[in-house]
Amino acid sequence: MNNLTIKLIATSATSALTIATAASAFAQEEEGASESNMIIVTARKVEERLQDIPGAITAFNAEELQNRSISELEDVALQTPGLVFEDFSNGGFGTPTIRGATQFSITSLEQNVSVFLDGIYIPRGYAFDVGSMNLERIEVVKGPQSALYGANAFMGAINYVSTSRSLTEISASAELEVSENGGLDLSGKISAPLVEDVLSMRLALGYSEFDGDFTNNHPDADAGLDPGTSGKIGGFEKSMVQVGASLKPVDALTIDFDYYNFKTDSETRAQYRLSRGAGDFNCSLGGAFGGFGVPDSNQLFCGELPSTPIAGASGTEGFVIDPRTYGLDSESSMVRVNVAAQLTDQISANYLYGHSEGDVFSAGGSDRDALVPTVFGGATGNAFTFNPVGDFKYDSHELRLQYSGDSGIYAMIGGFIQNGEDLELGTGGLVPFRDLTPLIAIPAGATPFSAFTETDTKAIFGRVAVPLLGERLTIEVEGRYTDEEKVLTDLSVNSPYTYSDSYFTPRASIDYKITDDNLVYVSIARGVKSGGINSTNGDLLDDERFYDPDTNWTYEIGLKNSFMGGRGTLNLAAFYIDWSNLQLQVAAEGATFFSPNIVQSIGGASSKGVEVEGTFEVIDGLVVNAGLAYIDATYDDDVISARITRSNLCGDGTVCSTDGSIGGNDLQRSSKLQWNVGASFDTGITSDIDFFSRLDVAGQSKQYVSEINVATIEPRTLVNGRLGVRSDNWSLSVWGKNLFDKKYVSNAFFIATPFFTDYVPTVGNRRRLGATLTFDY
Repeated sequence: MNNLTIKLIATSATSALTIATAASAFAQEEEGASESNMIIVTARKVEERLQDIPGAITAFNAEELQNRSISELEDVALQTPGLVFEDFSNGGFGTPTIRGATQFSITSLEQNVSVFLDGIYIPRGYAFDVGSMNLERIEVVKGPQSALYGANAFMGAINYVSTSRSLTEISASAELEVSENGGLDLSGKISAPLVEDVLSMRLALGYSEFDGDFTNNHPDADAGLDPGTSGKIGGFEKSMVQVGASLKPVDALTIDFDYYNFKTDSETRAQYRLSRGAGDFNCSLGGAFGGFGVPDSNQLFCGELPSTPIAGASGTEGFVIDPRTYGLDSESSMVRVNVAAQLTDQISANYLYGHSEGDVFSAGGSDRDALVPTVFGGATGNAFTFNPVGDFKYDSHELRLQYSGDSGIYAMIGGFIQNGEDLELGTGGLVPFRDLTPLIAIPAGATPFSAFTETDTKAIFGRVAVPLLGERLTIEVEGRYTDEEKVLTDLSVNSPYTYSDSYFTPRASIDYKITDDNLVYVSIARGVKSGGINSTNGDLLDDERFYDPDTNWTYEIGLKNSFMGGRGTLNLAAFYIDWSNLQLQVAAEGATFFSPNIVQSIGGASSKGVEVEGTFEVIDGLVVNAGLAYIDATYDDDVISARITRSNLCGDGTVCSTDGSIGGNDLQRSSKLQWNVGASFDTGITSDIDFFSRLDVAGQSKQYVSEINVATIEPRTLVNGRLGVRSDNWSLSVWGKNLFDKKYVSNAFFIATPFFTDYVPTVGNRRRLGATLTFDY
């Protein structure tokens, strides 16, 4: 660690201890902290108070999910310091980023952040965003969690926790939500014991639709294609089903069964394209590569990407989306079986089986201007990209044995087996110009990229916590040894190829309770994101066929405080991430126009920063909250980006280095500053009815679109609000998201190959007003 990092962590530690002392004084004036505002989480595979865990975790319970108008992962990210979520133009490449550790190869099998539903791993980005209907809690666990969760929790994990599994209580709820532009959400759940204390059943259903909020100016936009993007842009139709049962044949044994199904039929989001070949760029003057593009033209776009599209050759203003384009036609389902046995007063065992499968098809228009025919290889038509296309199937088994001693000693050992199958298909090509036939399959004559990967993972893991000094001081170690094998079969080249690797991912922490309500901790953890095999439509060089795993060491110091009898919380964390072997998508040495990019390791990076979160009940009924993250994520000095040099983008060398050097540059798609402030106010109107209200403001600083730091996504501040009335078993509220109708670019693809370079910005949702009615029993 450099001197700046040491100074940062030392300063944070000093501040943390100062605040702890003050918080301790507050706490000593009270008889004891209230448990009412303490969220229980399962981030470490056991139920614990959020404030007792030596690590940075943000969690939202069911009430907060509704009051804060959280309906998708992008909403979660707005309220979580250090988390960014991007789903790009079609929603097929869901990409969570924690603490600036950007996912570079967004189409690869492995992600930097893993996502789980009730403990079952969700393997593909197009299945990540399950919404918030019928969820009990969402947990965002920051920092490497590879020791307990496995390789894909490289920088953290997101846990969805669904409806409760009571064996004794009947519960039911329903929700109806309507909003402008055809928004409709219906959801409901019921749980009932069939044999009290022995057998219960539960059912949860959800349906959501939306017509979109941007106008499609394509002349054929009202053709009504299904699938397709008709009328407005960004519409969707989603449904979910959960069926479950819990059985407790004897007091010491509980068996849970759950089945989940999610369907998504979505249009593309509001997007447009800037292209080197169309002369859209404004900097980096240089010669065109290989005859593509305009000689002696600008090779890059510098400055803020505009939130309003730049008209193409047809002169049509605004968004012009080919009506055959659609984001996703996907379905995923999961089966979960959890067996919990209390063997003795201190020893328990847990077995978790998970099965997940899904499939997806998408068709994305790739023209700079959909009203101008594209000519390639003597053919004329509209250019389309079919990606993501494919399916997955995973089975996993996890067995844990846990010991909880009377003196506070905790020990756990477990084993894990997972077998996965992933089929990836994708291609690009021309389809008939302005034809109105829906695209439901890869067109005949196209040569799809085809990769079938079988993954076999085995691991053993454990955790030991030893309390000392009257349980004030706790020393804890975690570790996981993983052995994995991948076999890739590519029908277009000589295969299969096999990749094998084994690695150890430890985590250690020391925490000290200054008082029962003030905890200070330090931790160190290693994260590993698996390496793998590259597949293309042609042969690769020997050193291009495989790529190495990403690794990182994360150092963290933090403080967690509750004070004034539970009226407030204040949590701080300072971290330093030392990241090696970043995986980046580049064009292969012998790439052709239709060759997909491959993954290569480009060197190292570091990220350091501070996160702060707090809540405070100012007076009875008025609660304020705030969060802040400052993140400085940069490439190491010796890093070279091969995709920049191979694409000949730095032209005359005035805006970037012609040798591809990006050392010292900020990591792309990461904001240095994120913040959120909120307030809720509840008060009684009558003895049976309360008034409630909430206002949330969230913002982030600019982001660089690529590793060369020339194009940017502008800073943004968004405002959400809600107010309503409620009684014990119903509520009625009106709400608004993006209340001031901020127009902004939410994220952007940067596509760089030797043959073409494009920016594909996606514009964030417009203002949306609605009303919600809920019933509870």
